[in-house]
Formats: sequence, structure tokens, C-alpha cells
Amino acid sequence: MSKSKVYLVGAGPGDAELITVKGYRLISEADVILYDHLIAPELLDLAKEAAELISVGKFASKHTLPQEEINALLVAKAQAGNMVVRLKGGDPYLFGRGGEEAEACAEAGVEFEVVPGITSALAAACYGGIPPTHRDYTPSVAIVTGHRKEEKELEIPKAGTVIFLMGVANIAKIVHSLLEQGWSGETAIAAIEKGTLYDQRVVKGRLDNFLEIAEKAQLRKPAIFIAGKVAGLQEKLDWFGRKPRILLPGTHPEKYRHLGTIIHRPFIKLVAIEDYSAADKVLKNLSPYDWIVFTSTNGVKFFFERLFSTGLDGRSLCSNKIAAIGATTAEMLKGYGIAADMQPGLESSAGLLNEFAKVGVKGKKILLVKPEAGSPVLFEKLSAAGAEVEIVVVYRNIDIEPEHVDFDYIDQILFTSASTVRAFMKRYGEVPEVPKVYCLGQPTLDEARRHGIEAELLPEKQ
Repeated sequence: MSKSKVYLVGAGPGDAELITVKGYRLISEADVILYDHLIAPELLDLAKEAAELISVGKFASKHTLPQEEINALLVAKAQAGNMVVRLKGGDPYLFGRGGEEAEACAEAGVEFEVVPGITSALAAACYGGIPPTHRDYTPSVAIVTGHRKEEKELEIPKAGTVIFLMGVANIAKIVHSLLEQGWSGETAIAAIEKGTLYDQRVVKGRLDNFLEIAEKAQLRKPAIFIAGKVAGLQEKLDWFGRKPRILLPGTHPEKYRHLGTIIHRPFIKLVAIEDYSAADKVLKNLSPYDWIVFTSTNGVKFFFERLFSTGLDGRSLCSNKIAAIGATTAEMLKGYGIAADMQPGLESSAGLLNEFAKVGVKGKKILLVKPEAGSPVLFEKLSAAGAEVEIVVVYRNIDIEPEHVDFDYIDQILFTSASTVRAFMKRYGEVPEVPKVYCLGQPTLDEARRHGIEAELLPEKQ
């Protein structure tokens, strides 16, 4: 059976986590992906290494490829025997010209399938604190394009709530059309810029003053507009706007999502070391160590990958006690069939040291699994307590260029290691004044203070 097929996949409104499970799977399986510029960049990281990625993004009044060429490219790639994903912002069929692409496939005899996506019309409204319908306000909602071909007049359906997409350039026409069709000047209206993203902003007003407010606010694209009584609920229901926006330069954003909206901008990438000869000698003879200490999930991953590559497995650790710096690291160890004998409640070097103080380390032989240029705190303090400590280096950090971040929309910065502090300062030179800075663990805080950063420890209860 041929895999030649086109999938028109809705990527959702911008937040990568809002893609459907089916869309997620198809991206990882596709041979060719044609994508728009409004999709979450992280979604492309799901693509297999051999996949061909083609940008066909459309900007206002400027297209990377004309629609006819996109249609032809979809057909040609599928006819060449590929599984093709057309990754489109929002939903493929709602003002996304997905219908035209489906028609092109049908006319060429190419099999296709449509995978719905969450449209920004509804997602931005939800994240902006405005329910499009509400029993006490209106039972109806209309979704209208704010951009018409050939300067056609806006057609505004009769509905209690009207949501306009692609209308930033035509905001004056939108407001005038509503007023001309009998809407009260006191009707609430709101613009939601960059809905579902960390730099989302809601600009509110009434029809009789919104043009002045919008001009002063200098609205950014993309944005949707919501007119109707429900827009008056925004302040009361603004759940997303109340969450702190936290820049995380480190790894594992999933560990910190309970703290707020995490803006993950890694400054470092974790890679294998160039020479494993020293590490291999240690891995092939682990029995002399009383304790093996894992200080991160990354250490676990690289340790076992290298152990397996030498032909060994988890049985090599049968005579060792295992310490994990925290719950996440302990959980990853379980994935390799290893139960941690020590796991402090406080996920930090200090937490580990407190636990070791309880059991005693004098005369014990301890192996620390570390990256290159890792913090020396554990080594120094365990050695000072009388332990014979050795280090096995299994991975290293390299600097990478992070994605753009707008610090005007950042409330906090969370440094999770000394290396993230150094990478941040190397990239920016200083920390902006507005965000509050937190550090995970005393060594990270010490490094921040060495760079003149005013910071404090992340509270334990968080």
C-alpha cells in the first residue's frame, strides 16, 4: 500500500501544546512538511531527521510562495511517493485556504486527510479571558475575516458576539461597520495580540473609543478582535494574564510549569563528550564504589547510553547504592530499572549533602556522575567529610543561540544551574531590571551573585 498522501494538519493557535495528538504523531512520521510561519517552531523539532522541511509561510501582503504553487508542491511531493504534512496555523479550513489545497489534491487524484486544529478565534478568546458565548450574555457567535479581497465591504452577521481574524490593518473598517449596522458605541471590544503565547496582550475599549486606544497601543500582529457584551468579562476571567511569565534558560521545562507560564529558551545544548576512554574505564568496573550519585536526569541518560554502548547493562550497578538529586532524576533511574536508595526532599546539592550527613560518608568511596565544567560543590564537601570521591564525566554543555525573547513580557527568570547563569550572561551581558530572578540551589545562586545578579533561592514550597 502506497504511503503517498497529504495530511492538512491544524497546528493550533501558537502554543505548541495545543496541537492535537493526531497532529503530533503525523509530524513525527512525515517525509515532507510544508509549514506556515505562525506555527510553534517547537513542532518542527518533532520531525524525523530525514524529513524535508519547506517554509511556505504567508505574511500580510507577502507570500513565500503563491497559493497555486503551494497546491502544486503538495501534489508533486505526494505523487513522488511521500507522506506529506501541510502544517497550518490554527485550523486548516477556517480562513486557512485549506479548502483550496484539498481541492487541488482531489483534482489531481491525490489521497488527502484533514486533521482539525484549534483556531485562534476560540483559543485566543479563552486565553484572553473572554468566553465567546455565555448564557447571561449571548447564545450566538460569528467568526469573520477582517481582511477581504478587492476591498469588499465587511459582512457582519447577526450574532451576540463577533470575532474578527486578520483584521489589524482594517480595524477602522471593522469598528465603522459595526457602528453603521446599529451596534451601540458603548459595546465592549477587545483585541488579543499573539493569543496563547507568553507575549499575549489584551487591549480593551468600547466601539466609540477603541480606535484611539488601539492607535496608542500600537497593536501588533497577529491579533483577533472580539466585539460584544462578553468582552466585558475579560478582567474577571483573565486566568492566563495572572500567571507569572518565567524565562527558563535551562532544561526540562515540564518540571516548572506549575510555577507559571514557562518561556523555554535554552542557552546550552547537552552533547556527548569527545573522548570516553576515561569514562569507559570507570563504567567497566563500578563495584568498588559504595555510592553512585546522579545529579541530573541528563547524567542518568548519558551514563546509561554509554554503559549500554560498552556492552554492559544495569546489572553493573548491583553492588552500589544509588543517590538521586531529586524526584525527577529518581524517576528517570526507574526507567532503567534502578531504584534510588537516596532521594532528598530538597532537590539540590544541599539536599544531597544533608542526606549523606545522616548516613555518614567517612571512608566511603563515592562516584559522582557529572558534566564537564560542573559545579565542584558536591566533590569538595563530600571530600571534606572524609569520603573518597571520584568524578565520571559523561556529557558536556555547549552554548547555542536561543530564540528571541521580549523581556517586556518577562516577569521572572529562573536559573537552574551555574552553567545557565554563565550562558545567559555571555549572551546578554546583564539581567534586565524588571524580572525577578530566582535560582535553584545554593551553587546556582552563588554563581549568579558572582556575576552581580540580584537573585534569591527558589522557595522550597514551590
